[in-house]
Amino acid sequence: YMAATGQEFDGVGFVAYNNFGFSKTIGMAKEFASQLRETQGGPSTSSFLNSEVLDQVFSFAETAVGALGVEFTPSPSDTDKIISMKFSDEMKSKTRLFCFDEDGLDCSESFATSASGGVQVSGLPGNHLTPVYLKFGIEDVDLPPEAKEIAAEAIGGYQGASFGDEPTLDSLVNEVCDFVVGRPPSRPANWNKTGGGMPSIEASRK
Repeated sequence: YMAATGQEFDGVGFVAYNNFGFSKTIGMAKEFASQLRETQGGPSTSSFLNSEVLDQVFSFAETAVGALGVEFTPSPSDTDKIISMKFSDEMKSKTRLFCFDEDGLDCSESFATSASGGVQVSGLPGNHLTPVYLKFGIEDVDLPPEAKEIAAEAIGGYQGASFGDEPTLDSLVNEVCDFVVGRPPSRPANWNKTGGGMPSIEASRK
């Protein structure tokens, strides 16, 4: 966006940068749904996620998109060309890529290559969904005590649940804050992605 429009920013950070094409993005969503079904701990996922219907929907969509030639604008290759041709040295000096060690969906290395170097990169623990962390509990809901007891019984006695990994999210937050105040990356990225890392779903009872 910066390279295409020429707009000025004091700094810009890309977290878990992804430049997949439309068809590959559908495949990515299919893989995520598959891994989410296999995640253990906490309340069971919905019957929709547990059915084979979801796989069939994704497979059909992926095939249809490929046959029709539907693609994002700009396409992944055009995006790389824009970065290569229009991403100036000044823009590079203001840019930071934040990459997670287990993020098999990250395209930051391609970004850095298209920019011909000059872009700072921060390596971090985690995966593509590390920026997503949700935590909630019955006590967070504004309900009368008797209603909270009924709600807890309705969801199997669970008092709260969380999705994600708070420590790895904190690492990202600290690294972004360091970038904002002008500190260099704490360590380089691990370009040899292992992939497949998924956040945990946890639930708690009293």
